[in-house]
Amino acid sequence: MGSLVAKLLLPTISTLVFLPTISIAAKRRFHMEAMVYFFTMFFVAVRCPHTPPRVFHPPRHPLHQVSTGQGSWVSPKTLAEFDEPKRSTFIMFGVLTIAVRIYHDRWGYGVYSGPIGTAVLVITVKWLQKMKEKKGLYPDKSVYTQQIGPGFCFGALALMLRFFFEEWDYTYVHSFYHCALAMAFVLLLPKENKKAGSTGTPARLDCSTLCCCV
Repeated sequence: MGSLVAKLLLPTISTLVFLPTISIAAKRRFHMEAMVYFFTMFFVAVRCPHTPPRVFHPPRHPLHQVSTGQGSWVSPKTLAEFDEPKRSTFIMFGVLTIAVRIYHDRWGYGVYSGPIGTAVLVITVKWLQKMKEKKGLYPDKSVYTQQIGPGFCFGALALMLRFFFEEWDYTYVHSFYHCALAMAFVLLLPKENKKAGSTGTPARLDCSTLCCCV
């Protein structure tokens, strides 16, 4: 009985892997991103199954889709390092279009492929402009090998688990999906937020940080 209960609660417990992601984002001064990751963790935990019949039928709830969709949009956008007001404009554009997309078809691949594809396109255009100005590779090679490559690999793994393998064993596959998604979020975060103002003591993970009040 104990093992059955543990199996039923595993998808919810596995959402705790987002806590290190939230902490890292806050310490790197990505306060808005930390808030989005907290939103993702909370609502994914709330909507994951708790009763035996739903273990074999993955939950289909808009809150689950909205939270993970927003994380998929916000994380790649941090790599572009836009100045204001472009940064806020792109973020809000993504949030609003994700909401509309889920309203029309909450189960389709577009909930994830749309935000990710758009983010990749925008980042690619900006980086190509930077390369043209710099006449060299931009950003540094280490960013591609240590962040972008591994980050998108974990992101692709998360999407594969989410859409192609959940029917195998929802409890374990969905839990691994949470882990892969959290890793993708962490890897795609730049080492520091250059647009956060003057440097100082790293932000601590508390309520005021998650609410972007510091």
